[in-house]
Amino acid sequence: MITINKGNLKAIDIQFYTLFFSLASIIISLILTYNQRLIKKNKKTLLSDSNSYNLSLFNRILILSIALIFLYVNYKDYNSSNTSRQKKKCTLQIDASILTIIAAIISLYVVYNSKPEAIANIQNPIV
Repeated sequence: MITINKGNLKAIDIQFYTLFFSLASIIISLILTYNQRLIKKNKKTLLSDSNSYNLSLFNRILILSIALIFLYVNYKDYNSSNTSRQKKKCTLQIDASILTIIAAIISLYVVYNSKPEAIANIQNPIV
């Protein structure tokens, strides 16, 4: 039987709620991708260039926030690990979180430095 202490349960709760933000990010990505598809087909779009830019920027910030939350949870898991084997697994999770954060920062930087008119040419990340 697996015993779960309050710290582990809190980490699971944080991950559970963070997944809802991940779903929101996926929905935003779907909307932006569909809008890009309409642009490429020369049809009427759902969003203006400015709105598309703002939504894309918001989505990149949301993705970065999600990655930071998962880094926090992985760090807490590492601190509550009892064995060296558990710590090694948690270290790998922390490394993966750091790489995800780096990718999210680069992605945010690209969108932030783009003009709203050019946002259709930037790929839309999905968490």
